[in-house]
Amino acid sequence: MFIATDISLMTLDIQGLPLWASFILCLSITAGGLLVLFRFRQTRTNSSFHYLQYFLILLYVYGYYSLWSGMLLSGFMEMDNVERVATLVAQMGAPFFLISLAMLLLWVSRIQKRPATPALIVTIGVSTVAIVAFILWGEPLQDNVRAACSIIALITSLVVVGALVTGKQQIVKDKGRPLLIALTAAAGLIHLTTFTDLTAYAHYDSVFVFYFYLLNTAMVVLYTYQATDELMQPQLSLDDFLNKYGISKREADILRGIYAGKTNQEIANQLFISLQTVKDHSSRIYQKTFVKNRAQLTTLVRESQGRG
Repeated sequence: MFIATDISLMTLDIQGLPLWASFILCLSITAGGLLVLFRFRQTRTNSSFHYLQYFLILLYVYGYYSLWSGMLLSGFMEMDNVERVATLVAQMGAPFFLISLAMLLLWVSRIQKRPATPALIVTIGVSTVAIVAFILWGEPLQDNVRAACSIIALITSLVVVGALVTGKQQIVKDKGRPLLIALTAAAGLIHLTTFTDLTAYAHYDSVFVFYFYLLNTAMVVLYTYQATDELMQPQLSLDDFLNKYGISKREADILRGIYAGKTNQEIANQLFISLQTVKDHSSRIYQKTFVKNRAQLTTLVRESQGRG
């Protein structure tokens, strides 16, 4: 009897292993994504980055509130109608997902310097037609709300990809545009699997959610690190600040680099000076502005520009 019980528990653990592995990986991806957003929150002041921040945070909320809660409920709780409860909980998180997609459309409209209204209208119109067509002619699914969200996510990603492909603005450095487009497209295309036989696979949900987190986070991280300075950091108007504290022209160059979040080595490479020269100028800037480190200096500059 004890042997049979041990075997049963071992089988349960093995069956739940992919789910827990996916959950831990998603937690790690979330932590990494939030750390990137936190690191650049002061130096990325352009609204395009703010839209992307809201997009990723709302996406995480939807992921844990809807996707993971439903999976964990149906996978580990034994109660009557547990599947219906899990589906209901998952559906309640749909507004977070829809708002996150709206933030994504606002982001691409801002970086391409286009009005957001046409993109929103196209997405809503095409999504409505696709959802109606699915209801009339598609195969009924257990969770039609999730199916509708998948349709909207797919169409949103196609609209965003179209804007990135046709846009003429330089949005990322170092030829990162193709990779950004590929990640955006992949983040939308994974929703196609909702309408395939892959859903019958025992661990489909675990694999889907993992790639859902991975691709969307990778897209945001890539843009955060590779976006051009013009998009992420508006050009500073520091004349009054420089005159007030007696900052020299060379020190002003160093200060701009610090404010942009660059390391001392990056500033040295940009200005073609030695690392020690950057450190010496930085020390004099700290003395003149009565701060102790670059974090305090960044805060002081932001407050002087009315951005505190």
